[in-house]
Amino acid sequence: MDHSVIRKMRSPGEVYSSELQGCCDCSQRKTLWYVFDRELVLPEYLIDFEYVTQERSQSSCPPKAPAAPDDVTPGCNDEQALDEQVLSLQPVPKPRPKLLSLDESSVLTAARANVLSQITVLNLHGNSLSRLKEISRLTALRQLIISFNALTHLDDVSHLPNLECVDASFNQIVTLEGVRGLPRLRELDLRWNQLSRVREETSVLRKHTPSLLRLHARHNPWSQGESVRMVVLGQLKNLTHLDGVLVTEEEVAAATHVNSTSKINLMLLLSHSRTDADRPRCLSLLTVAQLLTHLKPSPWKHTTDLEPGWGAKVTALNLDGQRLSHISNLEQLVNLRWASFNNNQLTHIEGLQHCPLLEELSLNHNYICTLEGACKLQRLTRLSINSNQLRCLDASVLDRLTNLHFLSAEDNCISSLQGVQRSRSLFELYVSNNNISTSRDIYHLKTLSNLIILDLYGNPLTRTLENYRAYLIFHLPSLKALDGTAVEMSECENAKDVFGGRLTADMLAEKLGQCDYREMEELELPGCSVRTVDLAPAELFVNLHSLNLERNNLTSFSGLVYLPNVKVLCLNYNHIESILPRQKTHTHLSSRQQLYQKVHSSGYGQQISKSSSKECVCVESLEPLMCSLEVLHLGYNGISNLSDVQLSCLSGLRALFLQGNEIVQVEGLDGLSLLRELVLDQNRVKTLSEKWFSSHTRLIELSLNDNRLRSLTHLQLTHLQRLHLSNNKLQDITELDKLEVLTSLVELSVVGNPVARRSLHRPSVVLRLPQLQVLDGITVTLEERTRAELLCTEDTPSCVDGAFPVVLCRAPPARNSE
Repeated sequence: MDHSVIRKMRSPGEVYSSELQGCCDCSQRKTLWYVFDRELVLPEYLIDFEYVTQERSQSSCPPKAPAAPDDVTPGCNDEQALDEQVLSLQPVPKPRPKLLSLDESSVLTAARANVLSQITVLNLHGNSLSRLKEISRLTALRQLIISFNALTHLDDVSHLPNLECVDASFNQIVTLEGVRGLPRLRELDLRWNQLSRVREETSVLRKHTPSLLRLHARHNPWSQGESVRMVVLGQLKNLTHLDGVLVTEEEVAAATHVNSTSKINLMLLLSHSRTDADRPRCLSLLTVAQLLTHLKPSPWKHTTDLEPGWGAKVTALNLDGQRLSHISNLEQLVNLRWASFNNNQLTHIEGLQHCPLLEELSLNHNYICTLEGACKLQRLTRLSINSNQLRCLDASVLDRLTNLHFLSAEDNCISSLQGVQRSRSLFELYVSNNNISTSRDIYHLKTLSNLIILDLYGNPLTRTLENYRAYLIFHLPSLKALDGTAVEMSECENAKDVFGGRLTADMLAEKLGQCDYREMEELELPGCSVRTVDLAPAELFVNLHSLNLERNNLTSFSGLVYLPNVKVLCLNYNHIESILPRQKTHTHLSSRQQLYQKVHSSGYGQQISKSSSKECVCVESLEPLMCSLEVLHLGYNGISNLSDVQLSCLSGLRALFLQGNEIVQVEGLDGLSLLRELVLDQNRVKTLSEKWFSSHTRLIELSLNDNRLRSLTHLQLTHLQRLHLSNNKLQDITELDKLEVLTSLVELSVVGNPVARRSLHRPSVVLRLPQLQVLDGITVTLEERTRAELLCTEDTPSCVDGAFPVVLCRAPPARNSE
């Protein structure tokens, strides 16, 4: 029975006859699809096929009208719900183990073979392979698929005599050097890799893949841009298809002409050389070699007129635009001083070892990727190598160029200035339009004391570094011009204000000579004029436990509060006014405060955020900070108001040293409930308040030496074990009687007080404090304690309740420590 096919979409009532298939966008041709992961194949839409006979189609019965949405039966609703559920399925691919390395068993498994010598096709697509160690053993291999891996080289794809097709797309291949012995390779796919040197890579293919017919090389960062096709066709003349496009004879002829190179011969030397002894006295952006060849004619008229030693007279040579691929035949130019080889096809600096007097060399617009070859030019003063393929500045080469004053390496691929610090005589450095991105590279220039002109225009650093210009001017004070603009005196002053005294990771690298901050546990930077701290990111200093910043210019903790694990912090001899900077009024400021009012100390994050939210902090709203900090030294900071310092937010403190300040009232320490040792020596404390130490229930040592105490009232510290009160103004021995409430006291010092003259206080103190073990640095012996009790009972029976009488007897001698 003859049937016709009707295609029906899931939408109710919509019917399309076979007559419409001719105008349908979909093709009925068979197509072969490769699916690497079947779980990713899901329905996009559903189609119902209904077969209708001719008898039914020719019947007189009119077609049934489409049903209205309200008339849909419940069964249709269920079917539509099921369809919607199917269409909303999400892909759930099964995890497939990836090969990280190859061995014999994994190769056999991937190829589904028993013997390596029988494998002709090997598919290693979509793994994480960085090496192909076992591939060279597959002598019968004809097709290799290694796409979507992590390969950077193809050294292992060598010496495979039967290999015909290789797919190495979607890797990170940076060079083809190492590819050897592929005589039958006919097709190579290198798309989406990191190849950049088209001449070097095609030279490798021309030498080691003589049968190559098809090459795919798109989506690589080729440096030649639009001329890549011409360069490739000029090198690989057997190609029939390049990037999927048929190669025509006209293209091959044009590419051959473009890529034809010339050699330095006698005629070229005679027509482009000059013999002037002095450089032209005129202002020009051209090199000396270019100027001389433009201003004066060649001194050589005929090759037959050449006299012996003519080459020694040549001082200038201009071979710009001569399609040179190598520098050679310069053996006779022993006195050459100025040379230019711009706009050629050079890949290396070579052939100049016979020109030891060369002073100026220009190699712009070539394909040079290293400075190697220039190290013997020790008299070189000017080197221009713009628009090449340099990735770094070789320190070993620059170290030998001791007279180099001018270096221009613009429009290259340089990512770091590491190495340029070896060029100590440099006056001018031009490295614009490169890939320099970190502020740390600027520290490589700080040793160049003669550097006066610097050009970094077009580098990522100029866009990402906030206050970029001020940053460079501050770190390179000798600069007279930056990025083509003169450095003004006002800019120098502004740079000092913004960056002076800032402690950063770059500053540490410069001072300490190391960059692995994660291994740093202690850091000593006393007397370094540090004004702000910006150690970002703080995660780099995760193991830093002890930090000494004595004798600096800090006015707040600034970026120190972000260091995660610091336990000991020493900030003696600074100008600390608060933990976090606060907005201050300009009235009623002391002279010292007015001086440091001008010092900006917002610290951490100063370059990252322009918000001033960290600079204005309300003391009452402070949350706990630096929870790991246990020991803090704030001696000799001129602190007068302890509450303003905001120490209560350092809730983890165990020991606090505040000696040598101007403290009168011990306030603002309520949050230090874990405090065990407090040092307040050399301050201005006169009296004690009941509220001062009420929250310090764990305090075991208190030092108030060299203050102005006259009374010991309100000293209610039941766990206190050591109390130091030397050099105060305690006169009445009854003040010492108030220490009876210190039931845990084992050590007491009152030397230098009026009450301690001639040590007449000892018997009374020993008797009042039975647990005391050391008094004024001398151990209290059992003999001394017994004598004190006898004196008390003999002199007056009321001595226990009243004041202890004056005992006119010599104090026991100090006990020998031995």
